[in-house]
Amino acid sequence: MKLVKLTFIILLFFGLGFWTYNKYQEIDREIKIGRFKIIKDELSENIIGKGQFPKTLKILEEQFKVDYTLNFELDGYIRKLLKRYRSDYSAIIVLDNESGAILSAVGYEKKTHSFNNKIVFSGSHPSASLFKIITSASLLERPNIKDETSFRYRGKRSTLYKYQLRNRRTRWDRKTSLKRAFARSNNVVFGRAAINHLTSEGIYKKAIDFGFNSKLMEEIPLSISKFNRPKDNYHMAELATGFNKETLISPIHGALLSSVVANEGVLTYPRIVSRIYDIKKRETIWNNIPKVHRVLKAQVSRDLEEMMKMTIKGGTARGGFRNLNRFLKKNLFIGGKTGSITGGDPFGKRDWITVFARPKLKSLGKGISICVMNINVKKWYVKSSFLAKKVIDYYYRKISPLARRVTKS
Repeated sequence: MKLVKLTFIILLFFGLGFWTYNKYQEIDREIKIGRFKIIKDELSENIIGKGQFPKTLKILEEQFKVDYTLNFELDGYIRKLLKRYRSDYSAIIVLDNESGAILSAVGYEKKTHSFNNKIVFSGSHPSASLFKIITSASLLERPNIKDETSFRYRGKRSTLYKYQLRNRRTRWDRKTSLKRAFARSNNVVFGRAAINHLTSEGIYKKAIDFGFNSKLMEEIPLSISKFNRPKDNYHMAELATGFNKETLISPIHGALLSSVVANEGVLTYPRIVSRIYDIKKRETIWNNIPKVHRVLKAQVSRDLEEMMKMTIKGGTARGGFRNLNRFLKKNLFIGGKTGSITGGDPFGKRDWITVFARPKLKSLGKGISICVMNINVKKWYVKSSFLAKKVIDYYYRKISPLARRVTKS
């Protein structure tokens, strides 16, 4: 009997100890989650609200060191660039393709002569023709469609009337390849191709794969980009071409679209904070490890890359890149997509470009992706493609000198 009692007491003791330990672990986890939430709120207030990047944060009598992914030299150059070429509102994002590190994120507002990061992280901007990247990816996954596949269209490339979407052939029809239609942002070709070859569910799923309707960043509340399911054929055409004001995107997400293509179909989630360190306890409390998932098959990504290269060489972005340094032209793969639309918040005519610049030598890495968004209210000041070219030129001359790296290789 005594042995039974002793055994019971021992089991009770160990049981209580185990329960206490588990309870302590649970409370400790809750404290860490609560503390991390406060840290994220502070980061959001500083980065988005004030446009500041504090190296340390003081929270609840504790101090935390914050390591950013930013390249402050590049960031400084972009700030000078935006102060010189002043649109009513501007945002420039530079993303490292391999790691997802945000190297620069700068927003500018001409009226107040101030830097405004709310523009950078907000998702209140109609995506315009940038969405053709997602539509192209969906089309290229069809077994009977390649970048050189021919399509018929009639009327102006920039319009999207219902008569242009009918399949009836006329003597006024013209032909063009999917690649050329992409480079010249042909709404009619993309509208008809989407109606004839894609499904509502298919294009919606592809938008999700590319990061729409999804949380893209952990450390700050980046606005979620929005894409709706097409309701009918004309709605499908509007959404597939970007000829609408309901598909919304942030400039951060804009840069990510090019990054997927430069990464051979892999999406690397963007991050602006790499680590948070507890100074007193001398321990890392959060490591922002790069997260990835495959969006496209490698061959589809390569075909899409060729289409984006043509946009720079002979499409809607050719003017902005006309005088790019010859050495950079020779040693970089550069591809992009432009877009323009009136609307959004703040209101104005948006001039978009998303572009990747990747060294041709594979040993030199996967390069960078850039998104430039200018919002012009009354006057047009500077093309987004011109600013993107300036950033590429500076990055590969000063930040990561390509000439030195090519010579070494």
